[in-house]
Amino acid sequence: IAPSVISRYLSGQNQPSRDNIITIGNYLDTHPQSLLSSSDAPESSESSRHIPSDKDKIIHVQDKLIQSLQKQNISQSHYINALFKELGEAKIEIKELEDWKATSKERHAKKRKK
Repeated sequence: IAPSVISRYLSGQNQPSRDNIITIGNYLDTHPQSLLSSSDAPESSESSRHIPSDKDKIIHVQDKLIQSLQKQNISQSHYINALFKELGEAKIEIKELEDWKATSKERHAKKRKK
């Protein structure tokens, strides 16, 4: 590619052909698409139009997932709290039964001695 041609590309007088873009990209060791601005690259601008909507969809789905996990966490917390409450009540009942059993043995032992 002649220097005068590159000068016209840089000044905006001419647009490089696809082959020249590939040649320049290879010479600069870069992807030819990176040489195009987003307004000059229809594929790039087309894909960039989809990114925000896809990004918004992903964010929306992630928000729903977070809300669902928070609800599950809350319901599991309530369930765990209820289990701990029942466990505490069961411990009290066991203690009462053990105390009753101990006093019962003492009463029976006293009756036998009489």
